Amino acid sequence: MGKGVLLPFLKNLVSQLSEILLPLGGWGLLIAALLDSSFLSLAGGVDLWFISLCLLRPEQMPLYAFSATAGSVLGCSLLYFAARKGEEVWLERSSRAARFVHVHQLVERFGTPVVLVAALLPPPAPFKLVILASGLLKLRYDRFLIALVIGRSIRYFGEGWLVVRYGQQAWTQLVRIGPVILGLTLLSFLVVLLVLRFRRRASAIES
Repeated sequence: MGKGVLLPFLKNLVSQLSEILLPLGGWGLLIAALLDSSFLSLAGGVDLWFISLCLLRPEQMPLYAFSATAGSVLGCSLLYFAARKGEEVWLERSSRAARFVHVHQLVERFGTPVVLVAALLPPPAPFKLVILASGLLKLRYDRFLIALVIGRSIRYFGEGWLVVRYGQQAWTQLVRIGPVILGLTLLSFLVVLLVLRFRRRASAIES
């Protein structure tokens, strides 16, 4: 199947999935997040689905945030282990892309803090590239999982809080404060890196 034929097929598949999963509420959101974080990118990502559900039933926001987080963690775990086991195949496919090489270098140098930051950031952050790089570099899964859960929980529960608070204006508020969130995230990332470097130097001096 050629690339020109495959693309419309995937678009139709995503459209059909949206019609099936969205009415299922939290369960549909969990499945959508799993698919979007693993091998199938959904149009608009999970965020628009999540916001739509929270607008319809604000009282269910914690459930929807949990579903989106759990689905994303499961999907990322599948992608992580697929990259870890099929190392040669993924390296051959991804090493040609300059963007992946840059992401790979970041994950190799800083490890799980990169996963945490990527899990927080909205599209078009190279989130899946970070997950692939983590699997290829065989980062410890427990640390990878903790960073992923923290990042995704903050993101979805934070989005949900904005939806409940601002209602129909939630998306506008997200766009407005997006640069602020990005700045604070990067600042936090730098602080974490400085702390890690300080600890490494202290350990080296003690030894």
